[in-house]
Amino acid sequence: MSYGKGRMVESSRKLKPWRDRVTAIAKTLVLDEPLDGHLRLIVNFYLPAPAKTRFGSRPAGTPDLDKLVRAVGDALTQSKLIKDDARIVSLIAHKHWALNTPGAEITIERLPV
Repeated sequence: MSYGKGRMVESSRKLKPWRDRVTAIAKTLVLDEPLDGHLRLIVNFYLPAPAKTRFGSRPAGTPDLDKLVRAVGDALTQSKLIKDDARIVSLIAHKHWALNTPGAEITIERLPV
């Protein structure tokens, strides 16, 4: 079986600047060494609420939750706050409409081995 050389393209121009911002903030929290072992990632994303939406009380449109989570994992690894996002063995993530400032609350927990 033969595979062509593929390349990944960001689907949103906003993703890289946002990921860079998460990386910059995470770098200010760097420990003596990156978190390693079994980790749980808990993220609550707060997205700007549009004037009108057909989704009601939760943002069920773009950006996709999996892309947001992937960007957080990449940023935490790039910042050296965690050893590798492959260490994330448990994940809880939600999208909410922002009541004030859009952003994300990110919690990392060590799990027993």
